[in-house]
Formats: sequence, structure tokens, C-alpha cells
Amino acid sequence: MNRNEEYWALVAQLSDTPPELEGTVERAKSRARKRTLKRWLGIPVASLGGVAAAFVLLVNCCVPFAQACGRIPGLRDLAAAVALSPSLKAAVENDFVQVVDQEQTENGITFRLDYLILDTMQINFFYSVSGGDYDRYHVYPSITGPDGEKLEGYSIVSSETTPGDLGDFNVNYADDLQVPEALRLTCAVTAQREDRDGSAVAPADSSIWDEPEPAQEPEVVATFTFDLELDDRFTVPGKTISLNKWVEVDGQRLLLRELVVNPTHARLAVSSDPDNTAWLAGLDFYLEDEKGNRYEAGSRSSGSGRLVSSGEDGTNDVIHYYLESSFFRSPKHLTLYITGARWLDKDKEWVTVDLNTGEAGWLPEGVEFLSADRQGEDVHCVVLAPGIQQFISWNYRDPEGGEHSFDSMGTTAHASEPGQENLEEGLHEISFSLRDYPWDTVELKLNFTRETAFSPAIAVELQ
Repeated sequence: MNRNEEYWALVAQLSDTPPELEGTVERAKSRARKRTLKRWLGIPVASLGGVAAAFVLLVNCCVPFAQACGRIPGLRDLAAAVALSPSLKAAVENDFVQVVDQEQTENGITFRLDYLILDTMQINFFYSVSGGDYDRYHVYPSITGPDGEKLEGYSIVSSETTPGDLGDFNVNYADDLQVPEALRLTCAVTAQREDRDGSAVAPADSSIWDEPEPAQEPEVVATFTFDLELDDRFTVPGKTISLNKWVEVDGQRLLLRELVVNPTHARLAVSSDPDNTAWLAGLDFYLEDEKGNRYEAGSRSSGSGRLVSSGEDGTNDVIHYYLESSFFRSPKHLTLYITGARWLDKDKEWVTVDLNTGEAGWLPEGVEFLSADRQGEDVHCVVLAPGIQQFISWNYRDPEGGEHSFDSMGTTAHASEPGQENLEEGLHEISFSLRDYPWDTVELKLNFTRETAFSPAIAVELQ
């Protein structure tokens, strides 16, 4: 049975309404028919994306229906995969899904590439891995041209999944590039089994360091290669809204350059006035249309959440912030609401720490240098900081001006008060090691020095 036949078989199973749902589905169908009759008259009945869209709508409208359908893996996993991204969910509802339906097996590991959701600037891959009696798999994807030639100007992040679940990762292209017509996707897979011997774990708040084990690269258990043709029906150009609006935020001037609205995500381009006393290190915001629909920053389909490119008009580097897309709603008016910002003061980019006493010339508010323990030639450091934002960069300098980079950095979350459930807002221990470091002081490079919340939010009309 091929993938299309499988979906129609699953849809046929949905025609038998569970007794506890009598009447619920009919009411949902009636509402859906009123809203979508005109659209359905103009598209093929056999559209696979339409089937997925109908399921997602029913899942979101009726919790009992979602529970009743939980035993049907294909549709359930597709709905779960897009549930956290309004942009990808809207893409599915509007038939913006390319079915791949390719599967390979190597060393007892099966990799299935199910779907792509793409536009001219981004590709979202949906896949599953199973086999080998493992509990977790980590997928390290890379792409080349169809003949193995190197591609430039994209970012891609590895992805972790569990057996049989629908995982995903995405490829983001820089603003001056577009996704190719064809590509070769290579996925190296590492696997891990959970500890089953009941061995104890060291306390998270321990400040005693053991000599670290030599770093070991994870073993690749299988590698899979897929040659893909990208359907040009899904690479329609997005809409670019030219802004060129200056706005003052916390005493600093920012240039809102443009908003690019693609089917899978949107990008807001922002530059800073070079005369500012601080660099922009982060922006918290959302968009709202005339109907009150909100488009949040940090789209699930955005990968790192921001790209940086060079400015060409005397401003600092252009930061491209990702956010959810209004593409399928086509709003007439959009308002930007800035709710917070993080800054890196230009005279406080580096901070010097005495490794013998733990004293620092200056640290951001709420940050405390807890310990510096010398183990052989290395120095292991622990810093306590509020919130999940990583204020220390990966770079540091020795007193002689030599520049170094951390090879790893760990973070442990702690509640700042009893009963706190959201640990992202609590305290975080940041641990790192200075390798082969004989000096008594170190200069740490900071990502930001302060952050400000705005209440009420700063409102800017964009269109």
C-alpha cells in the first residue's frame, strides 16, 4: 500500500464516529462546509494536504476527537508536528505540503523522510527513525547540490527524536539566496540507549568537579542520503514590506528596515544607529493585525531565531528576527509591539575575573561568579545568572591578549523561589572550563549587559 492509499484508508476509519462523540463531528463538519465550500470547489478532492488540513482543524476544535484519533499514527504525528507553529499549521491547512515518502534502512536502522514544507527561503523536513533497540536518535543533516557540489548561504541545525515519532529540522537561507530546485540531503544518525541500571546521578548543585573524561565523538550508527526534487509550486515569492522607520528604544535608535512575509515564516530586518551607546543583543516583540491576530517572535520553524548580515548604509549589522507568518491571512494592517530589549554596552563588552578570589570588575545585575576550581592544567568555573538568556559568549582572552573559545558550556536550571514551575525564569548555573590555562585572571566576553522590559509596549504601525 503506497502513502496516498494509506491516508485514504485512515480517512475511511474516521467515518465511524465513536459513540461518545455522537453529533460532535457532524456539527464540526457543518461549520467547516460553510467556511470552505467555495475553496473546495476549486481544488482536487484527492489533495493530500487537504486531508491533513481537515484533520488538524478537527483536532484543534475537539479534544475528544483528537483523543479518539490518537491510535492512528500517521495523522496524529502530522498534527503534533505542526501544532506548535501557527505558520506551519497554516501551511498544512492551505495544502502547502510536499509528500516525499522515501525510506531507507542501514544497519537495522530505518530512516523515513515523509514531508517537506518549504518556500523560497526555508525548507522544513519531517522524518522518523526507528530500529536497533535505541531510545533516542540524533540526526545530523547536511545538504549539497544534486551532484554533491557545495552550497553556500544556509544554516541548518541538528535534531533529536525518539523511535517512530515524527521529528523535524529546517534549512534557512540568507536573504539574497533562494532554495535550489534540487538538492541532496545526507543524514548521519547517532543513537543512544537510556541507562537501565538505576545508577545515581550527581547532584545538580554540586560544586565539586571530577577530572573530565576525554571528549568522545558520538558513534554514527547509520548514514542516509536522499536526492530530492523541490516542487516549484511551493516556492512562491513572499511579500516584502519596505519599512525604513527609525524608532527610539530605551534611549537607543533602531532602524526597522523591512518585513519579509513567507508562507512558512516571516523575517523582520533591524539595524542600529552606529552612534548608539550599546549594541542591540536581543529584541522581544510581536505583530498584531487589524483583527487582533498575533504573530509571535521566535517562530518554531526559525531555527536559531535570527540571522546577521552586513549593513550597507552606515548602520551596524542587519539582524533578521524570525517570527510567525501572516502570509495566508493577508492582513491589511500590521502593528509592531516591542515588549523588551537586551543590550551590550559598548564600554562593557569584556569583564575581567580574578580566578583566585572570584572577584570581577563588573558583572550584570543578578549575576554571581560562584567558583573557579583548578584541576591540573584546567580551570573549571561556575557562574550563577537569572533567566535562561545566555549572557556569556563562547570567547575569552588571557592577560597576554591571546583569544580562546570554550569547547563546551553547561547550564543547570534552579527555581529561584519555592514552588516555581517555570525554571526558565529561575536561576541558572553556567559551567565552563578554561583548558590549559596557567593565568590567574581571565577576560570573559559578554553577549549582553542589561535588559529592559517595556510596559506598555512600544507600538509602531508597519502597514
